[in-house]
Amino acid sequence: MTAIGGVGAAGVGGVGGLTPPALSQPAGDAASGPAKSSFQNGLDAVSKSISAADTASAQVATGTATDLHQVTVAATKAQLGVSLTVAMRNKAVEAYQEIMRMSV
Repeated sequence: MTAIGGVGAAGVGGVGGLTPPALSQPAGDAASGPAKSSFQNGLDAVSKSISAADTASAQVATGTATDLHQVTVAATKAQLGVSLTVAMRNKAVEAYQEIMRMSV
């Protein structure tokens, strides 16, 4: 698997280190604080997981992989992480669209 737009795979919660962002964010700059750090850490973990899956896939292709079970686990972990990252992004877009539909 390859990274799409620099996004990797790690999962949410105990799956790979991606934790939901903090709900409270300091007033002011919307792109700072614990939420940004949490998202960045999660995306970094997802990226590392994709890199591990790529490495494992390359080992299978070259015939140097010793444990196919580990290759399958790495690929599944990366796939799950990307799926959960996309789901979180979709929820954030839906929330933004809902806010934009609100009348003031």
